[in-house]
Order: sequence, then structure tokens, then C-alpha cells
Amino acid sequence: MDFILLSVLMTAAGFVNSLAGGGGIITMPAYLAFGLNPLFILGTNKMSSTMGTAVAAYKFRKNFKISRKLLKVLSVHAFVFAAIGAGLSRLVPAEYLKFIILIVVPYMAYFVIKHSNLGHVNKRLSVGIKKSNRAAKIISGAVACYDGFFGPGSGTMYAVFLIRYAGFEIVQATALAKALNLASNVFALICFLLMGRVDLKLGFTMGLFNILGSALGVYIGKRKGAAVIRPMLIFVTILIIVKFIMDFSK
Repeated sequence: MDFILLSVLMTAAGFVNSLAGGGGIITMPAYLAFGLNPLFILGTNKMSSTMGTAVAAYKFRKNFKISRKLLKVLSVHAFVFAAIGAGLSRLVPAEYLKFIILIVVPYMAYFVIKHSNLGHVNKRLSVGIKKSNRAAKIISGAVACYDGFFGPGSGTMYAVFLIRYAGFEIVQATALAKALNLASNVFALICFLLMGRVDLKLGFTMGLFNILGSALGVYIGKRKGAAVIRPMLIFVTILIIVKFIMDFSK
């Protein structure tokens, strides 16, 4: 029954993550409830989420609509800073991570809800392409560091910050967020593998269910577009706040 429940939760997490990010809010407590050693939760979660994110990134690839050169630069930023974040995760106590998240996530919720109509028009031209690209590079590095450091909500952060600070429209930002999330996930996973903090069998098995959920989410997202992604962004951001407030109050 535990395995079945964990499988269902991983499928649900893949579905949520493919649309708005934040699947880690479901998967990390699920692994903990399943009885996985806390030392292996971050790494095992990275393995299963990387598999699901890879499917979502591939399916959304036609919506990137940016130069390959910029995509490569942003991916390199994600690789490097994810490694830095993964290294830092060994040094900082878990209760400090919760405190940091409680500061960052409420701002995300406020921003998404206040600007619920944001993203219909591409604002990169009004922002300025050079300024937009510079902002995207900063976002890629900063969020990737957090992704390697802890992870939950990083996909949402990528999408929201790319819309707000780099001027991307919502579907394009979501697609790019998948690619960057995949890049940071892969390098963080490599670091956790080198540290010996991944349950390979469990991570791979749950990754298959994450892929199933991601495929379902991408199918619905393509049919509904921004109409689905926007409320999912709001829902997942609020879910993140509630989850970490509950954990912090224990």
C-alpha cells in the first residue's frame, strides 16, 4: 500500500510539475513518509524529478523561441550554480532552509496573484533584448543554486521570474523554465550521486511514475495553454506556502 500511494503521489507530482513546477512539494514529504533516510531524500528526489522534467522539457521544446546561443548560456549557468547549491546543502541545517523558503515563497504568491493577467503579450521588446537576456542569466544562476540547495518550487520560480524580470510571455517562460529546471536538476543529481546520497532503485522506479504524470500534464497544457498554466502557478505557489508553514510550525 505504501508503494502504491507513493506511486500515485509521484504521478500527481509529475502532472503538477509539468504545468507549473512545484512537484517537489509533493515528492519530498512523500519520500519522508515512505521511510526513506533523510540523507537520501534530496538526491533521490532529484533523480525521479529529473526523469519527469526531461519529458516535460522535450514536449515543450517548440515553445522555447529563443536563440540556441542564449539557451546554451542559460543552461551553463544552471549547471554551475546547481552544483554550488548542492554543495551548500551539505553545510546548512534543514531548519534554516525552511526559514529561507518562508521568506521567498510568499513574495512569489503575492506576485503571481497580483499579476494574474501577466504573460499574454511578449514584453521582451519593451524591456529590451539585452536587458532581458541579462535578467534571464541572473535568474538562471540564482534559481539553479536554490534548486541544487533544496529544490521544491524551483520550476515555479523560473517561470514567474522570467515573466516578471525578463519579459517573457507565460507559455514561453514555462517552456524555458522546463529546460533550465532540467539542466539544474541534472547537475545537482550528478553531485548527489558523487556524494552517495541517491537511492538508485527507488529513484528510478518513482521517476517512471513521474514521467507518466508529466506526459499527462504536458498533453493538457498544450491543449489549454496559458489558461491552465496560470491557475496552476497560483495554486502551486499557495501550496508551497501552506506546506512550509505547516512544517515550520511543527
